[in-house]
Amino acid sequence: MSSDGLEALRIDRSRRRRMSPWIWVALVALVAVALLSPRLMRRLSVVEVAVAPAVRISAATGQPTNGSPELTAAGYVVADRQSVLAAKFTGRLARLNVAEADFVKKGDIVAELDHTELDAALDQAKAEVAEADAEMQRLGKAAAQADAELAAAKASLETVVAENEQYKILLAQAERLLERDERLLKTDAVPRSEAEDRRTIFEGLEAKIDWNQKRVVEAERRIAVVEAQAAAARAAVDSAEARRESAVARVQVVESQRDESFIYAPFDGMVTEKAAEVGEIIAPISIGGSMARGSIVTIADWTSLQAEVDVAETQLGRVRPGQRVAITVDAIPDRVFPGRVRRILPRADRSKATVKVRVDFLDRDEKAVLPEMGVRVKFLPDDAPAGVETGAVRDKIVVPREAVQSGPEGNFVWVVSDNVANRRTVQLGPSSGSLAEIASGVSAGEEVVVRGAERLTGDTADVRPAE
Repeated sequence: MSSDGLEALRIDRSRRRRMSPWIWVALVALVAVALLSPRLMRRLSVVEVAVAPAVRISAATGQPTNGSPELTAAGYVVADRQSVLAAKFTGRLARLNVAEADFVKKGDIVAELDHTELDAALDQAKAEVAEADAEMQRLGKAAAQADAELAAAKASLETVVAENEQYKILLAQAERLLERDERLLKTDAVPRSEAEDRRTIFEGLEAKIDWNQKRVVEAERRIAVVEAQAAAARAAVDSAEARRESAVARVQVVESQRDESFIYAPFDGMVTEKAAEVGEIIAPISIGGSMARGSIVTIADWTSLQAEVDVAETQLGRVRPGQRVAITVDAIPDRVFPGRVRRILPRADRSKATVKVRVDFLDRDEKAVLPEMGVRVKFLPDDAPAGVETGAVRDKIVVPREAVQSGPEGNFVWVVSDNVANRRTVQLGPSSGSLAEIASGVSAGEEVVVRGAERLTGDTADVRPAE
């Protein structure tokens, strides 16, 4: 083959090398289009919509809660009357008759301290009273006997004195007759024997008077002795009576101490805490490092449960005693309890700038509402409609009426979050004017589509809220 033929068959490699860059550019372009086309398509499918937030309307004020003067405060359930039961003296707990959640009546024996030593002391004191009674009886008999002897001695003295007085009268008469007879005797006007008889009578009366005078002295001496004996007997009786009174007082003291061994319920209530067990030492004051218990149980008056909440001191002017409130207990969020402000405590907490307010439950579930449960209290204005405090009238969620769409499955709205609209089924409540009430399905603050919803399809769609 000639050289011209070979030259014709030769491959031109330089031309091939010049075309290869264009081929690579085309390949890269094809790959880029393949990768970017879904994003471009999605971008082209974004729908511009107008959105508006779902708003909570306060049942108390009828205004949106984010701009209404509604006042709420948080706190806890407390007992207005509560008693921590302890002992007046140190002793061992011998018996505990209650446990937590037990109801007690006023006067029930809740606990009992060991009173063995007090029982012995009481028996001894009663024995001393009995001994004093016996001694008083014996001394009383002796005093009565002495008084009887004294009365007899005085009666005997009175008899002797009376006799003497009678004798003195007779003596005076005899003396006058004797003097007359002696005058008549000088003239022999009377017989001498008669005058001598007069003298014998006179001398006999004098002798009787002298004898009775000795009897008077003896009786007076006897009276003095008996009076001393009677006074001593009465003094002994008084001393015995004093000893008896002292013994009776000791009985009363020991009985009082023994009675203090029994811990009584001060009022009707429930046992909310048990702080001691049988066998432990109970002391009026628990000292650090001591094993003694300072209390036994805590009892709360179940009828006095209240809500105690902290109200900002800047809002205190909007709270007054007697004001209606709606109480929600954290443990029972679906129920609303009516209440009224009982009192505003006269002290502020400067660290929190709050003041404590006590609120009465007007109606509550005694088994469900317990002390120390968390509560939230809504203070109602005077013109709040009836039923707000019981939950019969509640806050409602509303959206613009144009946000609500209808479909085969019922009413729905488009809820927008992070530029994505999600279709959400809702239940409607009563509607009025340009607003539709949402009974369920949307929460306050969520944004819903109010314009452009007709261009949204499926369950989700990319959207761009209008400026």
